[in-house]
Amino acid sequence: MPGRFVPRRSGFLKSTRLASSFGNYDGKEPSAELLEKGFQLAYFLYPDYSVAIDILGGALEKLEVQCQRERKRLFWRDKHPSQPVRRITRKDSDLLQWLIMLEAEKHETEQEGTGNPSRKDMIVRYIKHLVQITTAMSSFYVNVGLNRLLRSYSTSEAQFTYEMLSHRYLGPDEYRRAKAVLMERIKSRFSKFLKVTRVEHGELRFETCDDQQRWASLVNKCLKAFTPWSTEGLCSEFTTISTDSKLVPAEAGRDDVDQNEREMNWCHVLLEPTCCERLMKELALEMPDRRLSLPKFLMLEKSQKSDDNGTEGRSSVLSQEARDVLRKRLTESEGRRRKLRARSVSLVVDGVRRAQLDLGSKGQLQIDLEEGANLIEVLAEDDRGSLLVATHFISYVDNAFEFSEGTAILNNGKLDITVIPIANIPDVPRRATLALNFRPKFDPIRPWAALPLMQLSRQPVWSYALTALVVAVIAWGITSALYKHRIELLQQANKQTGHNQATQTEARSGVHYLLIPDDERVRTQERINIPTVSLRSHPQVVILDVQPPSEKDSRVYSADLATFSGDRVLMTQNFLRAKDAATHPTVSIIVPAHLLDADQYYTVQLYSMGSAGRAELINRFTFKVISTE
Repeated sequence: MPGRFVPRRSGFLKSTRLASSFGNYDGKEPSAELLEKGFQLAYFLYPDYSVAIDILGGALEKLEVQCQRERKRLFWRDKHPSQPVRRITRKDSDLLQWLIMLEAEKHETEQEGTGNPSRKDMIVRYIKHLVQITTAMSSFYVNVGLNRLLRSYSTSEAQFTYEMLSHRYLGPDEYRRAKAVLMERIKSRFSKFLKVTRVEHGELRFETCDDQQRWASLVNKCLKAFTPWSTEGLCSEFTTISTDSKLVPAEAGRDDVDQNEREMNWCHVLLEPTCCERLMKELALEMPDRRLSLPKFLMLEKSQKSDDNGTEGRSSVLSQEARDVLRKRLTESEGRRRKLRARSVSLVVDGVRRAQLDLGSKGQLQIDLEEGANLIEVLAEDDRGSLLVATHFISYVDNAFEFSEGTAILNNGKLDITVIPIANIPDVPRRATLALNFRPKFDPIRPWAALPLMQLSRQPVWSYALTALVVAVIAWGITSALYKHRIELLQQANKQTGHNQATQTEARSGVHYLLIPDDERVRTQERINIPTVSLRSHPQVVILDVQPPSEKDSRVYSADLATFSGDRVLMTQNFLRAKDAATHPTVSIIVPAHLLDADQYYTVQLYSMGSAGRAELINRFTFKVISTE
């Protein structure tokens, strides 16, 4: 019987409040230990000393110029720590780790353009990119990315794993949608190297290589390196207690544990190889290294270097000279920002330049964001070239965009950055609007600035200047008011969308129908007592409750919904669990209403399941769908 994956109480678990968040860096200079860890990660990703220093320096710059974020959610989180906030909030160490992985990408793609990365390089980069894009969203995406893409677990197995770990119950469609989103992000990054193919049941997957086991140790090394640094040592906090059929973290019922800490702990369990193996063993699933599904990288013959490119075993340390170089780089960048009076800024989303905003003539800009976007960068130009002036991290909650605001302080004004979610459409990737609004500082006309003009001309320069100033102020006020009104409308639309979605959720609550086993139904001369299911209220789902025989109470079941004739299976649900009822345990089967036609008969076939999978058919339940008219 599966046991519980339980962390023991320790000093780690007592640290329940996160010092800073994903987008709320406290501004302290990283410690020498953290700098060394950052360099080792950068060197692991790109084993070239000077490039690793550049990667670490770029990550530190991004960490230094984060936008000021609204703190309503942080305040609310502290006041209501037990509420289900499903957004990852990062400590400074984890944030630096994530930024290093992001910063390495531009050097990786530059090398890939020359056609000389090794197969080993590409595997490391694939795993790194998968961890990078999923940890920026939630533990749910980490589960989908690792168990559905890096490994070949089925949707039902990934669903079972996450439900037992987090007690979150999302439908199979949500898992398939998340997998599609991640595949699009990966295809965008490795478009030249990966091929998508259809496998069993028409599922889309990346074409895999043949020698999976050869890379098992490298995969584990990567996952250890990319596991959040703040959770180091967590493996020793877990123990196994085989007294319950549920996988419940010990801190789940405690009020002093922040939901974000749980999110990070779940990410750790899914990422760290030792913890993941223990989790899968508890769930009686095949070991992760036996389910590897690494893609086959389509590389030109001239770029097929030896898989062992001579970097194995090489190491380096961050020298004092390199530390001085990093400190000088950050100091110079800060000095440039202090002197900068930007006339325009460029907007970069996840390394892709998306738009340019003229701060003088326009001041406002809106673009669309696609699901999975993580980092917004604002760049300006000075006499030395491009300069990073602000970063804003995009927040996700419950696997969707979260409304967020940030403010970048510039010398000549403030740049407001707002992410506004757009109403969700089923089976369509989620989107959001990114709005920028520049608010210039008020700079009254200095009298001495007009003196040269007055000496050159006897025309009433002051009257022209004052008229131009009044017109400019009025235009600026009108434009700002209109823009603010637009933002308010979008926010109201977002709130209304949330209300509509809540209403739809209520409307979709399915009606329960208790089905009678076919071998227990009472037959008379007048009629066959077959239960009926009504669709008159137009539900989105119906819930069929069935009672397994007491002698077959395996506690874990599988069910097929089929036509009465048995020629077609419409739906299969695995890992169903019996719920205790007043008289007899029942198993609930959620059926989308669109699968059912009026005036038709259907059969539910219930199977008992053991650790090895489906065991035997234990009963059939027939019902009729009555007309919707």
